[in-house]
Amino acid sequence: MPDPIPPSYDAPAGLLCDFPVHWDVTVNQVRTKVVETYPDGKPERQLATGALFLNVSNAATGASTLVDASGSAVIDYGTDGSMVWHVVGPVIALAPAGRSNLPRGLYTIDGVYRIEYSATGFKTVTLVHGTVHNLCGDLG
Repeated sequence: MPDPIPPSYDAPAGLLCDFPVHWDVTVNQVRTKVVETYPDGKPERQLATGALFLNVSNAATGASTLVDASGSAVIDYGTDGSMVWHVVGPVIALAPAGRSNLPRGLYTIDGVYRIEYSATGFKTVTLVHGTVHNLCGDLG
């Protein structure tokens, strides 16, 4: 199934970076497939892969960069609303202050890693091998 990624995104100054952030999806060929379900039919495990490119910009100055977020993932869903993403390749990750083990920022993460989302939405990134890069410095 096609993944319903919104065609654009806006974040006010201070949420991710010191400036307002905007992105437009330029390529979205992401596809997902549920491969295991719970007895009630809700997804237990899902696969996601495909090309995803975003034009990310500082909405105040217009400075922009093209971001490849085309990683592939196996996503395990908990019955409590938690998720664990086992990822290979690049993704884009939003980290509002206090909502992640990463400092506030807008990140590209690439390599082999795990992203755990608690039932409350707290995001924990565990890098096995790869890089974590805050785009706020590039666009600021």
